[in-house]
Amino acid sequence: MFEIHNLSIKYGKKTLLLPTSLKFEKGKLYTIYGKSGVGKTSLLNKIGLISEYDPKVTYIYDGSKIDTSDKKIVSSFIAQNIAFIFQSHNLIKDLTVYDNLKISLNFFKLSTKEIENKIDNILSELGILELKDVYPEDLSGGEEQRVAIARGMITDKNIILADEPTNSLDSENREIVSSLLLKLANKYNKIVIVVSHDEYVINKGDIKLHFEDKKLIGVKEDIECNFQEEWHASKLKKHIRLKIQKKRKVPPLPVLLLILISFTVSLAVGSMNIQSLFSSKYQRLISDSLENGFLVINDSIGLGTSKVIDDFQSLSNKEIHQISDSRNVYKLEPYIEFPSMGMTFENAENYLKISRDFSPNLSINGKNFHLSKNYSVQPLFNTNTTQRQIKYFDRTTNRGIFVSESFIKEQKLEDIVAGSEITLTYYVPINIYESHIDKEGSYSKSDGDLYVKEEQTFKILGIVKEEYPFNYSVNDNTLFMMSDEMLKIQSKYIGSESKQRGTLDDLPVKEWVPSAVHVTVKDSKDVPQEINRIKKISDKFSIVSSFENYKEFNKGLKYIKNFLLIISIVMLLLVIAILSFVFFLINRTRKYEVGVLKAMGYSTKHVFRLFILELLNYGKKIITLSSILLLILTILAIQMLQLEVVDIIHFYLTSIISLIFLTFAVLMTSGLIPIYMTGKQSIVDAIRKNR
Repeated sequence: MFEIHNLSIKYGKKTLLLPTSLKFEKGKLYTIYGKSGVGKTSLLNKIGLISEYDPKVTYIYDGSKIDTSDKKIVSSFIAQNIAFIFQSHNLIKDLTVYDNLKISLNFFKLSTKEIENKIDNILSELGILELKDVYPEDLSGGEEQRVAIARGMITDKNIILADEPTNSLDSENREIVSSLLLKLANKYNKIVIVVSHDEYVINKGDIKLHFEDKKLIGVKEDIECNFQEEWHASKLKKHIRLKIQKKRKVPPLPVLLLILISFTVSLAVGSMNIQSLFSSKYQRLISDSLENGFLVINDSIGLGTSKVIDDFQSLSNKEIHQISDSRNVYKLEPYIEFPSMGMTFENAENYLKISRDFSPNLSINGKNFHLSKNYSVQPLFNTNTTQRQIKYFDRTTNRGIFVSESFIKEQKLEDIVAGSEITLTYYVPINIYESHIDKEGSYSKSDGDLYVKEEQTFKILGIVKEEYPFNYSVNDNTLFMMSDEMLKIQSKYIGSESKQRGTLDDLPVKEWVPSAVHVTVKDSKDVPQEINRIKKISDKFSIVSSFENYKEFNKGLKYIKNFLLIISIVMLLLVIAILSFVFFLINRTRKYEVGVLKAMGYSTKHVFRLFILELLNYGKKIITLSSILLLILTILAIQMLQLEVVDIIHFYLTSIISLIFLTFAVLMTSGLIPIYMTGKQSIVDAIRKNR
């Protein structure tokens, strides 16, 4: 017998049920009915001890008082005696029918075979054995309700509480469910209490209770309260087993999350451990990447630019000789640029007007393209790094054009393929006119280029990669040609067109001499020495070299270790923040699952442990995936840093140890608070959220 004394229900300040005493006997089906909103579900929650603690209410089971102030005792009593069949069924959506039933049996010491037989028997009795491996989302309403009833029956508990068990069911399934509930009471000698508005179900009840006007009509309210001893949790079996179900259906979000976390954690760990290796290997890396060529610009004006401007003053023959006068210098080449617009003897008078209205054009495979701005052809100097920066279509010749990736994107020419031809109109510098530029109140001598117009069709030999750092032109629209080919083109006109033609607007014209030269040395390690030598020739020289970049890098190398460490910490903090938010969202969606578990008798501690085990399971997956990513990172480190075997072993083992520690530290840091908050969720609140 199950007795409840002085039971009342309030919602805020509103009283739904006046103090009432109830007595429920085994072998009977009790039906509670009334209008919507009178508090029927709240009453059922009170009966089932899943509402908030009320010190005024007394619960007696088989003559023993239950101490409802002790949450452990309440959880134990529910686990032993009460089974819930919720209005919304409350099956755990990520578990199969089999696993939904199995979690109810975790409180009992049963073998795997005994659990399977018990589940098969109950499903067979309910006529749904074929649904054992099906997920709730694939069940009909009637099937889902029968599974919920099976979960209530399988533990053989003495008190069955059902909230609107036939809601939204057709007549056939209503009959099946109603008969099952009656069978549980009469045949299996259970206390079955049903809340319903379905007349068919209500009429099945052995005892009908009408909830009206804050009372349960037909129930004696002053039942004598007699009990001999308190009900203790020690009477429960102690075989609670909290196992992670192997068949749990994992939603897409956690899978993607695991990949993201694994990548970030492995990168963070790799960054932390690669710093020491990098410190010892960086010199070789720098040496291999250092270009064995550099540009010398005659920057008399003092602009300090890395771009070559056609108004720079030309170098003298003496200066060119001094620059090349070293045993380390392998080749000296003039910097030549072919713009899409230039001043010629023919257009000198109208040049400014023409240039303002000029619209550059070119054609590819006979198709004309109108460009938004001027383009230019600049030289590719054949240094030890040049070949790495080119994606070749044709390696059999150097006579042709190389198109930059930035030019392709700018002009939307993504369809350029091997064998394409490009027709250009460009201007070849052949003479120089002298001028003066007013600079801060003084006159600085300068040169300007005079050109000859040329139109020619070239084969596109390849694409210069976007990361190519040695674009010396002031023009962003850049095409490239090998420097020796450009020199051949210019030499045709220098020989015949270099004769003096008088003056240009009273400015003298003279033979063309470059304002910049490219110096190629035999070995990249000699670049610093040659740069220092050339700087001593004249302080007006501006040097453009990859060495300057690496010199700056070398300066900041002492900060790399700390920088990598900061990056690692930032990434880990980012992962913790993302994980905390995601765990909060995931656990929020699983609050109803917490309610279901607690309604089965799981305590907050048990729920907490269950979620922690799931967290550790995530950790194992992250470590496995991150180990693979770390292996890839190790392979990349081998290729980049030319690691020795001892370095490889040290790097990987250290990374794995760090990975294990950091993974669990991150998971615990980000997951414990959301898990604790979810585990503390009250049963009624969790169930209500699901509804």
